[in-house]
Amino acid sequence: MNILKDLKYEDLTEDLQLVHDICGEQTVIELIENLGGISIYIPKITRFDDLIFRYVRDNRKVPFKKVAAKLGVSEQYIKNLVKKYN
Repeated sequence: MNILKDLKYEDLTEDLQLVHDICGEQTVIELIENLGGISIYIPKITRFDDLIFRYVRDNRKVPFKKVAAKLGVSEQYIKNLVKKYN
């Protein structure tokens, strides 16, 4: 869309300003051009149990406390996840 070349930061919604700040203007333009009109939910890392469990499994020698800190989750979350998969 040619009109998007004149898009200013102030024209963006709060959510798109956040995307702009993190991913850049080109990403915002591509999102508008290709996905305009849809709602997207971006889950927290804790919604990816399989991924986190693989990470814990692949880093068995690292204490749960350190893994939890690195991933931004609680140590209890890690322990519960390991119980769930074992």
